[in-house]
Amino acid sequence: MFEKPSVVVLDNLSEGVFAASGCWSGFVVNAQDWNGSHHVFEIHLTHSKEVEHISTACTITLLFTGVVTDVYTENNWSCTLNGNTVTLTRPSHANAYKSGDEVTYKVWAKSTDEASTKALSCSITSYDCSKQTNVQGGGADGN
Repeated sequence: MFEKPSVVVLDNLSEGVFAASGCWSGFVVNAQDWNGSHHVFEIHLTHSKEVEHISTACTITLLFTGVVTDVYTENNWSCTLNGNTVTLTRPSHANAYKSGDEVTYKVWAKSTDEASTKALSCSITSYDCSKQTNVQGGGADGN
């Protein structure tokens, strides 16, 4: 099932972008612009309390304002890099059944040099919720 995200600009959030899909919503916080090698971002995600399914993973696509040469996440979750776009997958623990589950984790990104790395900003451009059938045989379709 395709879930097209909507994007709303909110000035009171540090990165100014909030995106939402059918089951996940979230935003990015600029946690530290230079840790000696990388720019540190915090990803804040919330699973909808209105959606009844078991979530096995959340894949998000991040768009950076500059080229990223190195990126990694907490717990070495799956992370792929293509220019200024990063796709990462955070496994869930099958506990997103109408849970309102809130998740915060860090992403470290590096650009071509210190100045470019410090200048990076980031926004979430899309979400994908991996679903599985619950023990009653339903819920894998996101309903």
